[in-house]
Amino acid sequence: MSRQAVIAGVGHTDFGKLGGRTAWHLEAEAAAAAVSDAGLQPADVDGLLTDPGPSQGILQGIIPHFLRLGAQLGLDPDYTGSEILGGAGSVAIVERAALAVEAGLCEVCLCVYGDSPLSDAGSFQYGRGDEAAYGFFGAVGLHALAAQRHMHRYGTRAEQLGEVAIAARAHAGRTPHAQKRQPISMQDYLASDLLVEPLRKLDCCLVSDGAAAVLVTTRERAADLRAPAIPILGHAQAHSLSTYSSPGHFDTLPAARCGPKAFGRAGLKASDIDVALLYDCFTIVVLLQLEDYGFCKKGEAGPFVEGGRIGPGGSLPVNPSGGLLAEGYGGGMLHVIEAVRQLRHEAGERQVSGAETALVSGHGLGMNTHATLVLGSQAHA
Repeated sequence: MSRQAVIAGVGHTDFGKLGGRTAWHLEAEAAAAAVSDAGLQPADVDGLLTDPGPSQGILQGIIPHFLRLGAQLGLDPDYTGSEILGGAGSVAIVERAALAVEAGLCEVCLCVYGDSPLSDAGSFQYGRGDEAAYGFFGAVGLHALAAQRHMHRYGTRAEQLGEVAIAARAHAGRTPHAQKRQPISMQDYLASDLLVEPLRKLDCCLVSDGAAAVLVTTRERAADLRAPAIPILGHAQAHSLSTYSSPGHFDTLPAARCGPKAFGRAGLKASDIDVALLYDCFTIVVLLQLEDYGFCKKGEAGPFVEGGRIGPGGSLPVNPSGGLLAEGYGGGMLHVIEAVRQLRHEAGERQVSGAETALVSGHGLGMNTHATLVLGSQAHA
């Protein structure tokens, strides 16, 4: 297949508590923004892939999400579907769109994430999984086990988790649309309430209403479009579905398997990456990914993030828009959008100087799913 997939348009809504606007309204707004950003019309879209958030993907899952959203948008696409991979879903649908346009299954594929958990009562108010019967609720408890494990094996300290949270807020202070722009100090972090030891409130991602969309097409189709096209250089997925029955489940993410594949397909390595958009549902996940993607050795992520290394002006800027910890919870699609803006060199005050390559990750469910994108500037087209 000689057709190369590129990202030609991005768009998102506000993020926060957006009462009076359903997830469907928000998704339509984000979709329209992405199509407009590319300089296209809705009639040009012949592919639709969606990542429904918890309230739509689980609680309202009787009607397929892509069907209802596609009908609302007035689309009759040649290619469609939805992915429910938790936080890996947004990156996964961009990958699936790349495969579809490169195979000729569609020409212009719209990828949409959206949800309204702050305004939709019940989205995060139920036990998940069989273990809930024993009092073990939700993602915080699960990732707390990973954090405890990392601390036990490598001597990782609470302050090193705090470095991730502090960097996220520092980045968000340069992002006008970010949900949490006020900076925090290490003292603020350590004073934050413990939710499930060792994870504090400031270790945890935001909960947000909002929607985000990305438009994927071919390099040829994008040649005369409005926005600079960002090539998808490589991508891969890996999943670990055994959870508790796997002895190494809390030690190593599936990123350790799909990262090398994505880098290999892009012809790059971790040291070639200028900006990293790492899924940051919890601070510990950032540390694990820094190790598993090869930015540092196993067990060394705690010292690696000290001294502002992943913050503004650091040697490896991570999530320069603030990520899930501070920009807003966008299911992972905001990470893709920020990578595109950085590679277009249109990120304003938070622009990473000379950014030409970006890594984007998605991580989901019970640390089970993972997806990786490697993007490049137009120089890589």
